[in-house]
Amino acid sequence: MPEKPTVAHCANPFLTLTMVWCYDQIRGLSRYRPVVLTQARQNERVFPVDTLYSSEDLSRLRRSAYRVVRKIRGTYVGYGRILRKERAAVIHAHFGQEGYFCLEACRSAGVPMVTTFYGMDASALPRKRLWRRRFQRLFREGELFLVEGPRMGESLVTIGCAYEKVHVHRLGVDLDKIRQARPDARQEGVVLMYANFREKKGHVYGLRACRKIIGSHPGLRVRIIGDGELRSDVEREIWRLGLEDRVDLLGVLPHETCLKELGRASVLLYPSVTAADGDTEGGAPVALIEAMASGLAIVSSLHADIPTVAPDRRCALLFPERNVDGLAEGLDAVLGSGRLREELGSAGRAHVEDAHDMRKQGGRLEAYYDRVRS
Repeated sequence: MPEKPTVAHCANPFLTLTMVWCYDQIRGLSRYRPVVLTQARQNERVFPVDTLYSSEDLSRLRRSAYRVVRKIRGTYVGYGRILRKERAAVIHAHFGQEGYFCLEACRSAGVPMVTTFYGMDASALPRKRLWRRRFQRLFREGELFLVEGPRMGESLVTIGCAYEKVHVHRLGVDLDKIRQARPDARQEGVVLMYANFREKKGHVYGLRACRKIIGSHPGLRVRIIGDGELRSDVEREIWRLGLEDRVDLLGVLPHETCLKELGRASVLLYPSVTAADGDTEGGAPVALIEAMASGLAIVSSLHADIPTVAPDRRCALLFPERNVDGLAEGLDAVLGSGRLREELGSAGRAHVEDAHDMRKQGGRLEAYYDRVRS
């Protein structure tokens, strides 16, 4: 059997607990052998890989020197040597800034690169002059750029990427792990919010929408998975709205536990917005894909590529950003109709099976690797 070509995945760190979607791209490969290059290891037991290189393996003196070079020149030192050692056939940089930092390594090793943009790298970073300039170089020298949906693709073209270099590649989830929950397994009146506390996640708008429907749904409970820098703001909003007896702040949970929460809830509420610094979902939150895979109805925003990933009125009920009345209307409709919940949930599962199956998407990703090598 011929040896598989090697793809070097560059992600920093590798990996935070919320980046299951990045790990699944690696697990979904069959024709390519993956190795990982990173500056910092995290959660190795959760995300095991056969071959991983980290700058943490270097001496403290060399690590400090490399950090200075990266700050001044904007490049990772040492990656080219690793690429040559592993006989890498292609690099896959996860996030635009990683793509830029890998450019010198690509050049020195003579390896083509695929870069995936995911969110803030396509929305917030280009507002900074330094990164606008850096991305211009990345777009010239990089072979191919992947995005989660057409809106995000338009964003890359707007900031200077050639149209023909941009391709939509949808993220996949493990459908063997995420089963469609039975309707009788779901708890009545449970609204789930599944996102870390960041401005673009729109928690406060979701909470205000929940407050508006208490009269129609007296048994309403809100369960929130996540944590983050805006936790205190979310807690203040809960108290301001008088929801402290109805909201469960669950914190950061293991992924398996998150999937169980998806299987028990009545509806996923995901009120994404554009943050003040321009940060957006970029494509769409993977939580939406996981929710659809579990057969969970969704109420969310007409934001970024969410309408592509979770089509409005078919797999989800979507409303303009910050439209609290609309979100409340959607929640009221979903919570008040078991039939609507089942219709949205079944359509969502079918949509994920067609467009977001991890193994199908792995094959499609490998086709892009083939393309840049030819």
